[in-house]
Amino acid sequence: MAAKKTATAKKGRKTMDQKATSKPPNASLFSSSLPGIILAVGIAFWYRRYQSSGENVVVINSSSSSSTSSSEIQSSPPYYIPKPGSWDEGYYSSPIPDQNFPSTYAILFQNGGIGEPTEAIFETEEQFLSAGRLYNDHGQIVQNRFHFENGTALYSGPTKPGTHFQWPAVAVGHKRPVPGVVGGTGTQIELETLTVPTSDPKSDPRVFYVHNFLSAEETDELIRFSTADENEYKMRPSTGGTHKAWNQGGSEARLTTRTSENAFDMVTRNAANIKRRAFRLMRMGAYKDEMADGIQILRYELGQAYVAHHDFFPVGQSNDHNWDPLRGGSNRLATVFLYLSDVEYGGQTVFPLVDKLTAEKSEELVKRLGEAPSEEMLKKFVADAGLKTESWENKLIEKCYGKFAVPPRRGDAILFYSQKPDGEMDRQSFHGACPVLKGTKWGANLWIWNSCRYSLCHVDPLNPSGELPDKLSAPYEGGYVE
Repeated sequence: MAAKKTATAKKGRKTMDQKATSKPPNASLFSSSLPGIILAVGIAFWYRRYQSSGENVVVINSSSSSSTSSSEIQSSPPYYIPKPGSWDEGYYSSPIPDQNFPSTYAILFQNGGIGEPTEAIFETEEQFLSAGRLYNDHGQIVQNRFHFENGTALYSGPTKPGTHFQWPAVAVGHKRPVPGVVGGTGTQIELETLTVPTSDPKSDPRVFYVHNFLSAEETDELIRFSTADENEYKMRPSTGGTHKAWNQGGSEARLTTRTSENAFDMVTRNAANIKRRAFRLMRMGAYKDEMADGIQILRYELGQAYVAHHDFFPVGQSNDHNWDPLRGGSNRLATVFLYLSDVEYGGQTVFPLVDKLTAEKSEELVKRLGEAPSEEMLKKFVADAGLKTESWENKLIEKCYGKFAVPPRRGDAILFYSQKPDGEMDRQSFHGACPVLKGTKWGANLWIWNSCRYSLCHVDPLNPSGELPDKLSAPYEGGYVE
């Protein structure tokens, strides 16, 4: 049966944090107190009704048997429970409490939630698994039909090597815990949606606020090591625009439009723990050091900034590496930007192609992101920072208070993707570091690649996606796979 896009499904989809307020047609027939034979008749009637409509649902593997035995309704199939502290703790779903029958339909979105969904019917467990890996709103792999409610939004997994799961936006201000992932203090990490991308090429990039990512001790250690004598890559004027590491000649690639200083932490246990946490935040199937740069620690003094730019490299950056993820190459997939200090004024991360957030979208978020200083106060800040009226820094300040910008808050982070779910580079991820107007800003870049990064591919740098291990190489089978 052909699938038809369901225009109204997106508004009515249920997330894991929402209690269902509606039931499928003839839901009363699913009561566990009814005799099994009546229950089976009810299910058959429901299928006939929906299949007869013909165009608003897609039946997965409709050629398979549609019969459902009473024993299947009464018990859940075996499912995987990760051990506490294991890499995939929190990665997998668990049964819905008190659900005594398998769910049979879901609102199905593409990876990342972009585009119109379809309504998918899963008549048997075999049909559900044949759909491939599916995720719920909490980024968990859904193991079987007892692990979601009818009408819940599910998200297809990545479909080709070199692409990865991307968090669905759902709505601006939508906040959810990331199961199994805690910050440096042991506090549950929460992911909050800041923008909602669409299929429009000029839509907003995919940006999230990450609550509780770092502890005070972790931020202090990153700052300490950045100026320590034992650090081979300690603080010096920032570089940019080059794909080469400092030990490959990249330390001389300085820009007049990046006035901060930076260091790298390549070796400490603190940095290793933070990078692994970032991989788990992104639901990567394993950690591979060659898929991440060293953590770049930044110090912005009064008036210092970085002009708007992309974190990814042009697909034609060099001939000795395939930079295009659409064609099996590798590039920066996402940035987890770590805020290591508070800043009284300035120092925001600005996305100048994104409209300023309004109270209509999220009043609470607008209030928390703060108000712009008065025009008179802003002029004084600019003068005190020694910035000229016609400077690029002053022009950037206009964007910082006129477009979408996130102020620093120590211990938190933002996650934004440089690639779209299919591997295309997202040019809307254009962003900059706003001038510091009062105080000092400490931050850090944690860049994650979709495959082995430049100079660290071991087999063929022209085919980086071919080097991914099975746990990181899409597509994946449905349910739990050892």
